[in-house]
Amino acid sequence: MAPPGPKLDFIGASETIITVAFNPLNSHDNYELQWKEYPQKWESEGQSKTINAKEATRNGSNKIQTNIEDLNPGATYTVRLRVLSVVASEGESAAPGKPSPELIIDTEAVSCTPKASQCVIL
Repeated sequence: MAPPGPKLDFIGASETIITVAFNPLNSHDNYELQWKEYPQKWESEGQSKTINAKEATRNGSNKIQTNIEDLNPGATYTVRLRVLSVVASEGESAAPGKPSPELIIDTEAVSCTPKASQCVIL
């Protein structure tokens, strides 16, 4: 059995994309990022993608950073992460660990107004 999933950090959200990051465990390379629209059930409506820590994109903090795409604008999503003890081959299921604590994230609503500009003072 794999260990519990690492804590997810919320990075950002747009109308159709949520970005999260996490510190991978030294002992495991494969993770399953899961998401669903709130309040749907994980068993029937949950979606997922597998992330390999050796191949994944890292951010400046050396955390694995990934996007969840093709989401509905103005919706609330629940996101969690599980560790996979082995990579599932076709027709087999991996033995995942317990999910990480869930993040509840809202995607932005579609807006007809221009986005506010941001200023950075150096």
